[in-house]
Amino acid sequence: MTNPMIKVMLLLFLVLSIRADEELMKKECSQTGNQNLCLFCLATDPTSNQTDLAGFVNITINCLDAQLDILINDVTSLSTKGVGEAIENVLEDCNGDFSIAKIELYLAKGNLVARNYENASGLVKTSVSNLQTCRGNLQKIKFNESSHVYGDIDIYVDLSPVAKTLIDRLH
Repeated sequence: MTNPMIKVMLLLFLVLSIRADEELMKKECSQTGNQNLCLFCLATDPTSNQTDLAGFVNITINCLDAQLDILINDVTSLSTKGVGEAIENVLEDCNGDFSIAKIELYLAKGNLVARNYENASGLVKTSVSNLQTCRGNLQKIKFNESSHVYGDIDIYVDLSPVAKTLIDRLH
């Protein structure tokens, strides 16, 4: 039979370590310029309470990647609704831009593993330009069919400096 005092001490240790990890999340996210978005992103991953700064970076890049998946699905869905050839062409170009951004995030992850933080940070930063190109092209054709596409781009644009700041803090 297990000593009840050991169980209580283990439970107390677990509670204190989770609290300490939450404080680390808040501390790191406070350095990013968008603490709420950073904390929201980290909260989507159940391992965030058990990781360090490098883990936070990985989680944040996963959030960016998931945001790209949302954009690809939204734009693909819109392009099949018969919105007209010109709009469909721009939406197809947007999917190409999003795919390039996904590749850049993949390369950023590889650079993180290789501890090439400067390149990883640069790749995250340049991935944003692909989304801004899409937004600009949609605005040129006065695309208003789905304002949530613009909102989803905004989330990515707002989250990318969070990832970049966390990466920069690694070195």
